[in-house]
Amino acid sequence: FDVFWSTQLGILVGMLPGLTATMGIALMATITYKFVGSHAILILICMYIGAIFGGSRTAILINIPGTPANAATTVDGHPLAKQGKAGQAMGLATTGSFLGSLFGMVMLAIFTPIIGNAALSFHSFEYFWLTIFGIIICGTLTAPKDPLKGWVAGFLGLFVATIGMEGMHAYRRFSFGNVNLAGGIQLLPAMIGVFGFSEVLMVMKKPEIKIVSRKIERVIPRLKDITKHWKTIIRSGFIGTIIGAIPGVGEDIAAWVS
Repeated sequence: FDVFWSTQLGILVGMLPGLTATMGIALMATITYKFVGSHAILILICMYIGAIFGGSRTAILINIPGTPANAATTVDGHPLAKQGKAGQAMGLATTGSFLGSLFGMVMLAIFTPIIGNAALSFHSFEYFWLTIFGIIICGTLTAPKDPLKGWVAGFLGLFVATIGMEGMHAYRRFSFGNVNLAGGIQLLPAMIGVFGFSEVLMVMKKPEIKIVSRKIERVIPRLKDITKHWKTIIRSGFIGTIIGAIPGVGEDIAAWVS
């Protein structure tokens, strides 16, 4: 029962733009403070997985990711929804979330020592090239016909991340004396703001909105649709497990790379 309600609550948190999986766990931790350790961990894990999954709903339907990890879902999910295939997109997102979680747990149970040692071997040099690799991948995915635009946007985001207090020497960078910028620009407001602002611009560009009402006919994906992409499922599972084990990287980068 606890697995059910914590997962459902996590899905609700993930569907609300502005609330992240980490925030949901922080709020849930106050409730599980007096629980048994294993029981509390189970609830928090279900909460986290549900929140990451729930963010795909808003990413597919309204092109606004509920969590930063679902930003990659908007690339293919929302175009499918505009084609009247929202049910298929949500079904595949549900299947992918389930298979990815299952694959990650199996890999974690079997290869924890190997993955842990490999993740701890990452230092500044590896983080730098992983960041550059992520920007190149994002640029190629978001603008396949003109990747230069994607790369410029990626490096612009890298510049925005440098705004605020420098971590080692507490030196303010690009804050221009503004106290509100001393803490930097957080990822979640930036992500939600960018996606929401782009939708506002699209509506202003086309003020006459054509409302298309279509019934979602099928949500559960066909077996052939899943087995047809079994190589992609296995590859993405490996990539997500490896990148997710690296400290400080997280699921949002893993989603873009996979």
